Amino acid sequence: MIKIRKISKKDDLSSINNKNYDLFIYGEDIDERTSFVLNEVKIRPQINIKYNNIKYDLIIDKSSFKLNNAFNYFKNKELKSILIDTTSLDFPDLLYTLDAINKSSKEIEITLIYVEPEQYKKQKSMFEEDEEFILSDNKNSFSALPLFAISNQTNINIKSTLISFLGFENFRLGQVLEADDGANYSRLVALFSVPAYQAGWENKSLKKHTQYFKQLKTQLTLYPGNNPYEVEKVLSKIYKGCEKMVVVSLGTKPSAIGIITFLINNVRNNSLKKQLGAMYDYPIKTKNRSSGIGEIYIYELHSTTE
Repeated sequence: MIKIRKISKKDDLSSINNKNYDLFIYGEDIDERTSFVLNEVKIRPQINIKYNNIKYDLIIDKSSFKLNNAFNYFKNKELKSILIDTTSLDFPDLLYTLDAINKSSKEIEITLIYVEPEQYKKQKSMFEEDEEFILSDNKNSFSALPLFAISNQTNINIKSTLISFLGFENFRLGQVLEADDGANYSRLVALFSVPAYQAGWENKSLKKHTQYFKQLKTQLTLYPGNNPYEVEKVLSKIYKGCEKMVVVSLGTKPSAIGIITFLINNVRNNSLKKQLGAMYDYPIKTKNRSSGIGEIYIYELHSTTE
């Protein structure tokens, strides 16, 4: 199990360096805020982690591990406290990292850093009066995440509930629905982050996604975008009424943290009667996609052997 214990905001990262972490994990340095974290954190040793979705490997400090064996990296080390920068890690990177830590059968304190942007890069839209956020450089198809996928051999006559946490790139939800064409999903639960990073951003997100809500029976739900604990509670409530549920993380990084802890804690209970899974599309993030340093959040988790 991974439990979310505490959520706090910081003015800076100076206090982080005063704690005794055994390891600092980070991802790709792509913008001002990821550079800020990597420059500010002095904890050693530091290792880079990246999920390879072609070979289904987790690359940890330049060494490749199959997903089922990645826990050995952490199991074979003396680790009691780990610091992770989620700002620079993609959803699958963080999912498989926390899953491997949890499967190492150790009691480990995990501290997550997340830095909001002050602003995202924008350009004028050709089709709308407002501006488009430029967050990724390509469009890929969605596919099930290994270890976190629904089995096609169970409940074949029952369609899944699609749970989508929405951001600003509305085309990503469109790709999910267009690829499915009504074959696998009975309904959509679309979740919007409130409060947004800036006032009014949630309205922009809603406006961009409205066109897709006619394709599938849709339920709109609000959730606190900076609180992964509340995200867990929302997912748990929805899951109680679902036999099959597929989660898509397109929203905030704090919501991704809540999705990840929920998946890790519940996918292991998949059975013939009840299934939980997740999908992802592996977008290539645009360099310098954001500017400025916004709010700094610290999420304290505990990986337990229970």
